Amino acid sequence: MAFASDVVSIEKNGAVGTLWLDRPEKYNALTPAVWAAIPEAINELAADTDIRAIIFAGRGNHFCAGIDLMAGGLDAEHVKQSPSEAVANLNQLGFTTAFQEAISSLAKVQLPVIAVVHGYCLGAGIDLITACDVRISAADGQFGVRETRIGLVADVGTLQRLPKIISAGHMAELAYTGKDIDAARAEKIGLVNDVYDDFGSTYAAAMEMANTIAANPPLAVRGTKFILQQSEDLTTEQSLLLNGMFTLMTSLKSNDMHETMHAFGEKRPPVYTGS
Repeated sequence: MAFASDVVSIEKNGAVGTLWLDRPEKYNALTPAVWAAIPEAINELAADTDIRAIIFAGRGNHFCAGIDLMAGGLDAEHVKQSPSEAVANLNQLGFTTAFQEAISSLAKVQLPVIAVVHGYCLGAGIDLITACDVRISAADGQFGVRETRIGLVADVGTLQRLPKIISAGHMAELAYTGKDIDAARAEKIGLVNDVYDDFGSTYAAAMEMANTIAANPPLAVRGTKFILQQSEDLTTEQSLLLNGMFTLMTSLKSNDMHETMHAFGEKRPPVYTGS
């Protein structure tokens, strides 16, 4: 059954798939329905053998304003109706874990994911983009780890992933103050790669990057993401061993590797099949 949702949508353009947050009237604020839909959309794109890179963006004037507090974004109805505090706490943990897993689906998918930010990228919006491989922004982008300001400890990925993207000092400043920064500052501290004039030019830049990625041998791209992910928890020596074994079993044995060599010898563009 094809993916269908009222709050998240998919658009496919050749080898590039775009996952859209699709609640523009609510600034794409996250609800349980949204984070249930995100992994389903990711799985739909990953299962399509024609798709080789993913863009993650938001409809309307903003990428994501965080959790929709008015739509039960912090707790579920069955948590409120639990028979005891102990059961309520366990149910709340399950609710939070489901949210965490939705964010993690962006990080775990084998395909590279490029986040396109415009307007608000606040609270849970930061969780979303830090789970992506690359982040770029329109000039009107506004970034903030807002949880601290409303009495929460960010618990679905920001405190785990953002320190691997920006330096400790910048991380502490954003998390402790809860203040917002603009796109220029986000670029300066390394939160985003580049800043463009508006959403249209930012999305076009993401599409160009995604198509450049998609033009490479798919197994090599997926393997590179796998090694980068696994190496986060390995020593250099362990990572080198895994890298060597992975390359031996995949890249060196792939049809695409041979196609590269044949195309070079025949002075023609290679045609990759991902095999």
